[in-house]
Amino acid sequence: MLTHKQLDTLARLVGDIHVNSFLIVRFDYMVFVDQETGLLTIDNSMFSVLPGAKNSEPLVRWDCMRSPHSNIPCAHIHVHAHCDEWASAILTGDEHSPQSHGCPENEPRAPRIADICLPAGRDWFRICLEQVLLFVIDEIGAACTPEVREALDHGIEKWEEVQLEAMVRANPALALEALEALEA
Repeated sequence: MLTHKQLDTLARLVGDIHVNSFLIVRFDYMVFVDQETGLLTIDNSMFSVLPGAKNSEPLVRWDCMRSPHSNIPCAHIHVHAHCDEWASAILTGDEHSPQSHGCPENEPRAPRIADICLPAGRDWFRICLEQVLLFVIDEIGAACTPEVREALDHGIEKWEEVQLEAMVRANPALALEALEALEA
């Protein structure tokens, strides 16, 4: 949770990257200077892919929040568009996209949303099973006892610890540098 002082120092960075005549990538950051570290810190970010039409609804949006105010995951994806809008965006793509020529296997059929691979992390800090189960509980309304929620939250914390340990093993020099910065 941001302090009152940090809220006073929030700045917004927003812009559009016109990929071509039919696609826009929009970025929107809220940042502040962390009083403890002196580093510029992201409070929340949003990335959207929009069809080129002015004021159009995004095809997809990625949201990341430092401190969500409810049970939504701090990082999540929203798919806005319907099949027709996705098919249009895919078919308008250039020769660099295998989906623009139909399906990846070049079968004669219209492209589908299922042909799109939405990124959700890389080697570390990928989504875990517990997050998918919380999605079913929080977004679809599956029943859940407080004990189950606590166990799922604990599982997510353990998963994040394992991922952090793996990152440290992969780059110990960077981890040491970060720890030394804390002592300064």
